[in-house]
Amino acid sequence: MTTPVQLSFYQHSLLVLLLGMVVGSLLADYFLLPTQQAGTSLLITLIKWLPLLLLSPLLKKGDANSYIWFAYLLIPYFCWSVLKGFAPAMAGWIGIIESLLLVMLFTLAISCARFKKQLQ
Repeated sequence: MTTPVQLSFYQHSLLVLLLGMVVGSLLADYFLLPTQQAGTSLLITLIKWLPLLLLSPLLKKGDANSYIWFAYLLIPYFCWSVLKGFAPAMAGWIGIIESLLLVMLFTLAISCARFKKQLQ
């Protein structure tokens, strides 16, 4: 049986992990690229994560379908991170870590959707 406290914990964990991934991605792009390309890379990274960040307010007060759409939206990000995992040196390790974190985000989103439907 799911409790509202458990759902709240999962929701907060999802939002914290999403924010952590965006900040981590910005820091990784900033430190891995030459200084001439850092500004452009940070802008591209922000644009890359923009759809997920725009959907995050709906997750806080949305219904189960918002979490399901969020999970579907994570699939291309997972594919890109897996491809990034094949890069040499540190960029490959960052891609692997990003892939694992995206799996956790996907699992949290689907769990939140399931818990929301159980509580309705």
